[in-house]
Amino acid sequence: AGSQFSETAWTDWNITPRVGYFIQDGLAIGAEIHFDTDDEYFPAFAGYLTPNAAGTGFVVTGEHSDYTLTNNTRMFGVFARYYAARNLFMEVSLNSGTTQSEEWVEDVPVSTLGGITQEDMVLQTRTQSSHVRFGMGYTLVWREHFAVEPFVHLDLIVDGERVTPSTETANGTVVGMMGSETTDLSGSEFIAGINFSLFF
Repeated sequence: AGSQFSETAWTDWNITPRVGYFIQDGLAIGAEIHFDTDDEYFPAFAGYLTPNAAGTGFVVTGEHSDYTLTNNTRMFGVFARYYAARNLFMEVSLNSGTTQSEEWVEDVPVSTLGGITQEDMVLQTRTQSSHVRFGMGYTLVWREHFAVEPFVHLDLIVDGERVTPSTETANGTVVGMMGSETTDLSGSEFIAGINFSLFF
């Protein structure tokens, strides 16, 4: 389990199963995998009554059919760790992952053969990236099997892209769909954090 201090709140924790084996004193290799999913189901809603602009009656707003929003992350990687001096270690890892997030948007104008219609829909954003990380840290062992590991990493995104629905907005409201937009995520950043580990 661990938390990053860079570009995230320290209260945001991740649990990533990581298994390594010391092939010789001070040198370990292993693999890690991370998967989480959060599906939110929203039942159909008949809407509620609000006064119309003229104040002479009511209109139904907020109605929608049932829908489910899915947010998930999948990641797999391998790593090697070398203890250079006592509890000071150097580490390199390779990993690749995808994330998917969805949002519900109402009354989106869509072109059809009969003209323009308004539809409610789920818009999906998908991210895929591959990382190479070089880092170092220090293992603070407590009672032989439990350790606290502060670390810093240089994270190189060697291949990554984000595909998002491209929409046209006016005054903060979606007024049309324009296909999808792809953003190149290649780059690098420094990451600092802390991990908690068990040794057997």
